[in-house]
Amino acid sequence: MEEHILMDLGMTLNEAKVYIALLEIGSSSVVGISKKCKIHRPNIYDSLQKLMEKGIVSVISTDDTKIYQASNPAFLELFWKEKELKLKSILPCLNSRFDMAKRRSFANIFEGINAIPKILYGLLKHNDEILVYGVPKVAPEMAKYFIMNFHKIRIKQKVVMKHIYNFNAKERIKYLNSLPYTQAKYAPIEVESLVATHICGDEVALIIWAENPKVIQIVDKDVADSYRTYFNLLWRIAKVPK
Repeated sequence: MEEHILMDLGMTLNEAKVYIALLEIGSSSVVGISKKCKIHRPNIYDSLQKLMEKGIVSVISTDDTKIYQASNPAFLELFWKEKELKLKSILPCLNSRFDMAKRRSFANIFEGINAIPKILYGLLKHNDEILVYGVPKVAPEMAKYFIMNFHKIRIKQKVVMKHIYNFNAKERIKYLNSLPYTQAKYAPIEVESLVATHICGDEVALIIWAENPKVIQIVDKDVADSYRTYFNLLWRIAKVPK
């Protein structure tokens, strides 16, 4: 058990065995350590060298023999605290690089009906409200094999979704407004479009509800914020069916 814990802390199996052996027998030569550990001498030398570099083992030369001794186990705590401090010192830099990678912009184009659920479920990872406008009347029928399950998962995660449908989908709007965490309106002008725009987090997905659907995915914070502003403008003038 001790060996496995020491391995979790960064030692190899041989290093852990050598260290524990030295704790048990006290000072010893390589020959004594090898007999105790049942490890070949070349591997003992390599493990001792690594342990000395870590400051966990010290060596004393007596005549022609080198005697090795394990440091007090309390030193292990100091050793790992020092590592923790070193990690904390570079965490701001690491976090900065991580955040930069998350903000990296890219775009993808997918084709086929199976691309749509992939994109929709992917939006849920943002844990942010999903805004949609320009949804055509044909969309629910084309998405009937996956859209109910998507809404079920979305509602379970308490993700709010706001829809602005085209003017001729009032029955669908009434149904959506009966669902939790869901709001729907229709555009006040008679515009028929096959392109539905989805905004969530730093992502925009343009779903083209043609016979062979296509999805254009854009991941860019500035682009998403611009589309979000436009959606909020449309939302203020959109209407709820009576």
